[in-house]
Amino acid sequence: MIFQWLRENFWEFGGIICSLLGVYFSIQQHLSSWIWNILGSFLFGILFYQHGLYSDMELQGFFIAMAVYGYYQWNKEEKIWKAEKSSKSSLLWGAVLSLAYGIFVGFLHTRFTHWVSFAYVDATLTGLSIWGTWLAIHKKIENWILWMIVDIVYVIIYIQKELWGTSLLYVLFIFLAIRGLYRWRKNL
Repeated sequence: MIFQWLRENFWEFGGIICSLLGVYFSIQQHLSSWIWNILGSFLFGILFYQHGLYSDMELQGFFIAMAVYGYYQWNKEEKIWKAEKSSKSSLLWGAVLSLAYGIFVGFLHTRFTHWVSFAYVDATLTGLSIWGTWLAIHKKIENWILWMIVDIVYVIIYIQKELWGTSLLYVLFIFLAIRGLYRWRKNL
């Protein structure tokens, strides 16, 4: 029975394991976090395509590209690890650009795709996730706060799509983001 469930939910289960390892190693400020994030994003990209969450699927492609960049950045700076705070103006611009992205991409998905779920919310979360990834790559402590907010909304969406394992993963992400915020604050 367990093997049948694993076979039927391979993409979700594999994505969950890899993503948990990615966040765990990110909290530890370990370079391998980016490798696990690449693997998790690949598996979730397939899963989200199967469930019509196109913005989430596209986000996984972006996450893969950004994980390669993150690996490069952290590898270059690993010996001098230091978390920082973002300026208020950069936080404002990040929020405005994320919202604009959500409106634009949400419109495109409702207009040009046959089957899309939660178009505007999904696209806005994608914009916020892009911003959160950028903050994480540049060791900005606010990335953890942003991830808490984004993950709460994702939990609701994934429950609606009956992606139970992914919903549970994002609940765990919320707690891991709290842990990451605490741990990174020590480095300020």
